[in-house]
Amino acid sequence: MSYQGLADFLEELGQAGELVRVDAEVDPVLEAAEVTNRIASSGGPALIFGSVRGHDLPLLTNLLGTEERVCRALGVHSLTELSQKVDELVRPQNSDAWYERLKTAPTRAGLSKLPPHSVKTGPCQQVVRLAGDVDLGSLPALQSRPDEPGPTITAGQVFTVDPDCRHPVVGRYDLAVLDRDRLAVCWGPHEPAARLPVEYGRRNEQVPLAVVLGGDPAGLLAAMAPLPAEADVRALAGLLRGKPLEMVACRSVDLEVPADAEIVIEGFVDPAESPANVGPLCGPTGYYTHQRPAPVIRVTAITHRTNPIYPAIVPGEPPHEACVIHRALQQVFLPLVKQAIEELVDCDLPAFGTGRHWALVSIRKNYAGQARQVALRIWGLPWLMFSKLMVIVDEDVDVHDHDQVWSAVAANFDPGRDVVFHQGPPDPWDPAAVGGTLGNRMAIDATTKLTGESTGKRCEKAAMSEEIRRLVGGRWSEYGLGPEPGAAKP
Repeated sequence: MSYQGLADFLEELGQAGELVRVDAEVDPVLEAAEVTNRIASSGGPALIFGSVRGHDLPLLTNLLGTEERVCRALGVHSLTELSQKVDELVRPQNSDAWYERLKTAPTRAGLSKLPPHSVKTGPCQQVVRLAGDVDLGSLPALQSRPDEPGPTITAGQVFTVDPDCRHPVVGRYDLAVLDRDRLAVCWGPHEPAARLPVEYGRRNEQVPLAVVLGGDPAGLLAAMAPLPAEADVRALAGLLRGKPLEMVACRSVDLEVPADAEIVIEGFVDPAESPANVGPLCGPTGYYTHQRPAPVIRVTAITHRTNPIYPAIVPGEPPHEACVIHRALQQVFLPLVKQAIEELVDCDLPAFGTGRHWALVSIRKNYAGQARQVALRIWGLPWLMFSKLMVIVDEDVDVHDHDQVWSAVAANFDPGRDVVFHQGPPDPWDPAAVGGTLGNRMAIDATTKLTGESTGKRCEKAAMSEEIRRLVGGRWSEYGLGPEPGAAKP
């Protein structure tokens, strides 16, 4: 189902007991983050802080901090249900570039309402503040850790556009608040948006940007989804929510934003302006980042609802909201990875790897060296390039059962034979990485070895005969040992 806006979704969460209002005053500097981290670590509810010191706006955290709330936001009972919908889009019979249907008006039944459409006005512009009335200090942006230099906007969807084809470019990036009318946008050099200042600079033009906070949660999930650069995130949001986004023109930049947003920050990046040094910031690993340069956004307008709610994603040691979202989206969009890597069966991004640094992968293996090829192809995918440790197993191993994975490693892995090393773009969120160098990756081939991969005869698995297994199963009740271990419950 779709929601009319963030308040509509929050009402449903409240009725389901998944939202708690905190009336006690909290400080946006450290205190709110610590409260949220403690709740998120136990899979607790979304939180609304009604009284934030020094601010009039309520603060929302941990909104999508459980898989159940992600499913509720998308109107499905399970992520598998949504993954099957994506699978239908990318099946071979639909292989005429599935993402074309996320770029232009589609013709297939059920997809005709995907593209966003423009409206004249929207709730996100009930209040408009321009030029000298702009004050980012009015927003209860959080400082999450003591060594951070100031507050950071963490749940913002950044909207901009390619200067050549006018294709929308949308992503979720941290934005450091520099002063009352300046932000620094912390995208990585590998992000699609990172090339835009160069492209606009060649035209002697400024980069228009709009930071969208709130709205239907499907919009935030779409902005964080692992999509090809060519795909239209707005159209994906329409698919996820079951109806198209309504878009309204910004007041000071030539962009459109979702009309149902809570708050919109508009501005420009001047390619000629020197970047700001940002950091250290707390990342999704719970460690600080190094200082790094980030483009400066000169804010030209802030628009919002009459009574807006300010959302924030609180970083820290997993589990936390960003980790939950990343793992959920990887499961939903697994069919995209399978389309790129046909032999891939399943993939799990464990929470202990922040849903980012570890990947457990199962494949259908047909030839010697196949696991090594799969590892290199996975590292070539933008949304899995930072999996610095990968374990590849056979298709009969459940990658979501980590004991099975490590049993496969124990049985099939030889450290002198089955390790693959690779270097790629540095990960700004990797606490073990050395700044300014390429990132190192490692894969463990824990698949059964075929001819050409191992010398000598392999030890066979000592499996019990099926005859005896059936005999014992049929007589189990006679042994007086209680329920049969592993038997399905009646």
